[in-house]
Amino acid sequence: MNHRLAIREFVQNLLNQKGDRVAFSDSEQLVARGRLQSVDTLAVVVFLEEKYGIDFGETGFDQNQVGSIDNIMALINGK
Repeated sequence: MNHRLAIREFVQNLLNQKGDRVAFSDSEQLVARGRLQSVDTLAVVVFLEEKYGIDFGETGFDQNQVGSIDNIMALINGK
């Protein structure tokens, strides 16, 4: 499974758990639009640390880094 697809699936599962089954684009700012909350961003951070070895303690954390699929992909590709 490619990275983008894995991340989309993870985020879609987070949204589904909240009853949000509306489609989203890779560029949609899900946090800024209120579709993902701070607890969801924490889940994304843990996912990225475990699956991709990103160390937010080392790189720092900005909520916008995980606000959209495109932002997450840029984070992974910049690792």
